[in-house]
Amino acid sequence: MKTTRTCGECGIPMGIARNLVWNANGTITQKKDPLHRLVFFESDNLDRLWGRLSEILGVTGEHIWELVVDSKSRATRAFLQRTLPRGVELLARVAGYRAMISTIESQGLVMGYGKITVGGQYPRRGRPERITVYIEDPYSLPLFCGDFKGAAEVLERRWARITRQALDSRRHQVDVTFGGERLGDESFVLVEEGAKKPGDMRFKPCPGCGAPLELRQFSWNLGSGVVREVRSGRRLAFFGTAGMRAVFEELAHELGGRVSDAIIEAERENALAALRGEEAASGYEGLRMMAAVRGLGLLTSLEMDDMGLRMRMSNPAIPEYVVGLALAVFELVSGKRGRHRWRMEPDGDLAAEISPA
Repeated sequence: MKTTRTCGECGIPMGIARNLVWNANGTITQKKDPLHRLVFFESDNLDRLWGRLSEILGVTGEHIWELVVDSKSRATRAFLQRTLPRGVELLARVAGYRAMISTIESQGLVMGYGKITVGGQYPRRGRPERITVYIEDPYSLPLFCGDFKGAAEVLERRWARITRQALDSRRHQVDVTFGGERLGDESFVLVEEGAKKPGDMRFKPCPGCGAPLELRQFSWNLGSGVVREVRSGRRLAFFGTAGMRAVFEELAHELGGRVSDAIIEAERENALAALRGEEAASGYEGLRMMAAVRGLGLLTSLEMDDMGLRMRMSNPAIPEYVVGLALAVFELVSGKRGRHRWRMEPDGDLAAEISPA
């Protein structure tokens, strides 16, 4: 079944309906790899996030870029190593990478990654030295580069180097060049843990494809690979939580505990700019559904009054994102600047408290 074909009932691409699962525990996972967790999140925030982290943490944008690309490529290698069928490397060498990348092109259109087209490989057959792709309207250029690098390294089992150049304001050329050094087995391992708790979230299934009917609030442009929320126009994309966690963990390893606060502040700013007032004020049920549709986790309690906001979430995808969102919700509803305290409970729940600053 063609990935970009859409359901006649709800209009959702069949590549989404057939490959992803919205679980009752507030997570989105891949059917073929239940450990591979994704979020369906506002993607215009991503490259702004990297820029703000550079400013807040006092490191260069190029350093953040390299760290994002390397960390994302590590997560992509681990995912593809688990899911690609045997013999795919040989097929790529015999048939050339154009056929392989055509699959990635279709997947990118339904996942919201932008329009990916293959430029070519050198030499055209056999083991390549260089592969070129073009990406138009990328969901995040460094994350895309990390995906491309990781995919190439899985197929070739050799370290790869990424270079890129902007062709105009929307279109970029990305080249991957292979070195001679082989990748060790440890390069394909990244531990991913499944959700720790069950849940009681319920979605209305589409009678045609089974995808949640709540996804009708989003529109897919399958020519450009851009997904938007219909009402606000905000752009979204599906991306793996393991890749984001790898980026944040590497930053924390290098720069210490202040990284978490920097991520929270950057996401607070992003959410304040993006959220509508009625979304922030939609209460427990509204915010619970918003989080679950995006795969952020399952909101299990929420209280807000003059003293602040108190919440608990099971199976949080990216805790710092959730705390930043909670800050923005409080500030939009109360009109007051907030300050946060949060912790991960022994059972894996996120507990957060927002109070007036």
